[in-house]
Amino acid sequence: MKLFFSSFYAIGKIALGLLLHPYQTMQPMMQEKIFIWMTLFPMVSLALVIFLWRIVVVPTVHLFFSCHSGIGGMWFESICFGLPFLANWMIFFCIYWQLLLCYLLVRFWRAIG
Repeated sequence: MKLFFSSFYAIGKIALGLLLHPYQTMQPMMQEKIFIWMTLFPMVSLALVIFLWRIVVVPTVHLFFSCHSGIGGMWFESICFGLPFLANWMIFFCIYWQLLLCYLLVRFWRAIG
């Protein structure tokens, strides 16, 4: 059980480092070469978010806020209007983050090799 929690902690710490300080986190990752697979973390998280978005969030919002029926007033319309914007922003952010990590991967790979 300790092995599971320590592995989960290490992966979480690297993922947070890649989000907050990608340059400083990618450097030791390239030297150790054990966690290079973590450079694909943005695409994995994007796939997970899209899955949860389509299965949980969108049906729940459509059920509770009646997005297509036109009832509910301005508050509900703003929530229904904001969902596609939030989804597009998340997709853009994850793709941009993935491109940055791929650039850093190639850059450090060439510097080491």
